[in-house]
Amino acid sequence: MILSDQGIKNALKNGEIVIDPPPEDDHYDPSSVDLLLGDDFQMWDQSRLGQKGVDITLNLAEQQFTDTVKNYLVNAPIQDGCLTIPPYSKHPWHFLCQTRSRVVLKREHKIAARVEGKSSLARLGLLVHLTAPTIHTTFRGRITLEVVNFGPFSIKLVPHKTRICQMIFEYVETEAARELRSTFMDQERPGGTH
Repeated sequence: MILSDQGIKNALKNGEIVIDPPPEDDHYDPSSVDLLLGDDFQMWDQSRLGQKGVDITLNLAEQQFTDTVKNYLVNAPIQDGCLTIPPYSKHPWHFLCQTRSRVVLKREHKIAARVEGKSSLARLGLLVHLTAPTIHTTFRGRITLEVVNFGPFSIKLVPHKTRICQMIFEYVETEAARELRSTFMDQERPGGTH
């Protein structure tokens, strides 16, 4: 069962869901709530990956994500505290950013969530979450988003002001048998580091 706007507000009030800082009243839609963009932006190191003749192949059966992050993830260039993403046709870059708010889904309350992009951003060509929309019950942390601009415009993302994504909450059938085991729990940076 998906929670309505009032259901989300009630779950926040009762402590079934934690969103800190909490959303403003105008951030709710009938069955979701918008989250604001945080202020930490990372990207894959173009100076190393974009060199002619350089082909880096990751063996996903053996390569640990944390090793890839340490070797290739760098801070994205920001100007006046904002991230401006050029069209993909000019710079085929993939950015990682996070929500401003930290989300906590406690096991005993049997709530999971999905993070989805906003249709108004998608119509401009901005993808804000490429895959894996599930936010498992027992998750805690900021939500990391994979951002690519496939549109014709450069797009400026303003921390703490841009409504970057929406969350849809739903009840799971039973309480989870165990806590989520993930390198992304309590992540402080988009690359998953603590």
